[in-house]
Amino acid sequence: MPPPPKVAVGKELVKTVKVLPVDQQLCVVRLSPDGSLLAAGSFEGSIRRWDFSTDQFTEMAVIKGHNGWVQRIVFHGDGKRLFAADSWGQLTAWPITEPEPKPLWSIKDAHDGWIHDLALSPDGTKLASCGHDKTVRISSTNDGKKEAAFAHPEIVLSVAFHPDGKFVVTGDAKGVIRQWDLATGKAVREFDAKQMLYTTRHLEVGGVRCFAFSADRSLMIAGGAIPKTSGGVTATNLILAFDWKTGKAVHTFTGVADTEGFVHDMVMHPDGYLMGVSSGIPGNGRLFFLRLGEATPYFTLPLANCHSLALHPSGSRVVVAATNANSSGNGRPKVKGNTDYPGNFSPLHVLDIQQPKS
Repeated sequence: MPPPPKVAVGKELVKTVKVLPVDQQLCVVRLSPDGSLLAAGSFEGSIRRWDFSTDQFTEMAVIKGHNGWVQRIVFHGDGKRLFAADSWGQLTAWPITEPEPKPLWSIKDAHDGWIHDLALSPDGTKLASCGHDKTVRISSTNDGKKEAAFAHPEIVLSVAFHPDGKFVVTGDAKGVIRQWDLATGKAVREFDAKQMLYTTRHLEVGGVRCFAFSADRSLMIAGGAIPKTSGGVTATNLILAFDWKTGKAVHTFTGVADTEGFVHDMVMHPDGYLMGVSSGIPGNGRLFFLRLGEATPYFTLPLANCHSLALHPSGSRVVVAATNANSSGNGRPKVKGNTDYPGNFSPLHVLDIQQPKS
């Protein structure tokens, strides 16, 4: 594995602590609420774990029990439970800190096919999932039982709870964001993110890929891209920040290159700036730090095809799931005598953040 890149913007803002080798491609990484455990969902239908309480980052026993890609995971606030959703529609709760976890509960047909996203309510009692079946499911975190379901007109790619816990927001494949009232189960308004859709002939590319909220709850932030082509998709990063009261887009960040691809994951740093990762072709991607309202990120670290990031609760460390350099991009395993299609894997970049002086 090549050494990680060193990047300085005015001064060095990020220091590489370690790169963890992983023999599988990962969909998502998350840190436990106390920062002591790192978990990742993989393409092989497993959950990988590392002890993050020291800088040894010792890998723990692999959790198996999913057949499809483990597309999304989310920690419960108690730090003892982890909820996982896969591409076969299975939703499972795991006692994540146990040496060899067995499911607390598992719903094999929570969705009809691919579950694209997962979100936990602020009080930890509800789990929102969305999928290719155009539904949003609200489940109990205690036993997985369905409490509500919202019918959506399009494939739903992203879901999040508003910090007040009364509403759920969803982003669909056509760039429409809907706000759902949990009490009534009805969509109460829409936000326009149709810049994230590209249509050509019978092909449609794009959609709202992720959400974040500002600390004061006043802004809802949606991540995606402005697609430029279909097939071998080229796209420019796009982030829209909406005023929660008015529903109007008040900040827009647009990237500069068609190779930047989609913003796949975002998180608000405690210091008030947005951290995000993106993935584009051929083998492009980056970690970036953005102050809302500014035209360009104040920090960018190129990393191949980033799909997820996890922020330590201290705010001083971040983990980025990237993809091996010079990847063929198809994930096919390397077989004897065939060197054309090396299998993809996801090195985890553990980075310490040094904030710039104001």
